[in-house]
Amino acid sequence: MLLINYDFYDIHFVLIMLREYPEKPYNAQIIQNIIQILSEPQIGNSLDDNNIRKNLRTIETIEKENFRWVFVDNIYTYGLKVIKDRFCYSFLEKAFRKLLECAVNEDYEQLEILADALHNVPILFAEDCKNFKKAVKIQFAQYNSIYKANLLKELSN
Repeated sequence: MLLINYDFYDIHFVLIMLREYPEKPYNAQIIQNIIQILSEPQIGNSLDDNNIRKNLRTIETIEKENFRWVFVDNIYTYGLKVIKDRFCYSFLEKAFRKLLECAVNEDYEQLEILADALHNVPILFAEDCKNFKKAVKIQFAQYNSIYKANLLKELSN
């Protein structure tokens, strides 16, 4: 499945919600759904829109107050861009697997800090950031410092 830039903006908002409400019981399901979408082969000629929103609507326990945007389909009339770069999908899939581990282990502090570090990454991909490594180095600094990690290297491999 190919995603469009607006799907990546929706992933950005999912990360913001994970950062804001890391302890919500439905987070693991949200994360699993995103992983499933990102792990699908990026092939084919048909293109659908609102993929993230449509998928998240299937989660019965999701709070409609916090995820009101999920229940509205956007009609995109301009600025539509298909994301074909496999690196984008792979990077985000690994990031969401790391988030899932935090959610399953109920490590809400790490989930919050990781979601904070990652929240701009989908936008960088959607807008085809020319200096991705430099941009995420700044975004990942706090997480790397706290968890003695190299998140860029970990998610790039």
